[in-house]
Amino acid sequence: MKRTLLMALLVTPTLAHAATQHVTLTPANTISRLHAKTLVTSVDGTFEKVSGALSYDPETQVCHVDLSMDVHSLKVGSAVLRTAMLSGLMLDGDSHPSMHFAGDCQPKIANGKLETLLVGKLTMRGQTLPLTFRVGMHFSRNTLTEISSTASFDQRQWGMSTMLDTVDPLVQTEAIIILK
Repeated sequence: MKRTLLMALLVTPTLAHAATQHVTLTPANTISRLHAKTLVTSVDGTFEKVSGALSYDPETQVCHVDLSMDVHSLKVGSAVLRTAMLSGLMLDGDSHPSMHFAGDCQPKIANGKLETLLVGKLTMRGQTLPLTFRVGMHFSRNTLTEISSTASFDQRQWGMSTMLDTVDPLVQTEAIIILK
């Protein structure tokens, strides 16, 4: 009997831990956007040059994101809005040509549902402050296919102007990472 049990344990396959996935973030698989409101219009901008890395453990759903955005690659609706956004009053692209976010996913169960926060720090205009994103993980069957995250922040904390209160200080930001 002992020999049979020992043989069964030796022959029984063990479940392998899924390997941590590492993804290079590029414009081909990563979208980074800003959404702001003025008295006159909404401003939607997308950074066309992004770079970085994502590591993701599918078993624990823990991740680390390190993402840089080229400020001068920000595309908005018009040349006038772009000039205002890149000016020294706003993103100050000449003095601070890049923005950077680094953070870690923190999954938890809240009210019986999985909720994931991406907790990290955003460096913008030479200042680094905490920023937390709400994260959505999208699956096709059991395979993670997309990580989307949203956050809002008060741009005044990074020294950006509200241009005499014509710009709402709360800015929405969104990042989407598409996994193949």
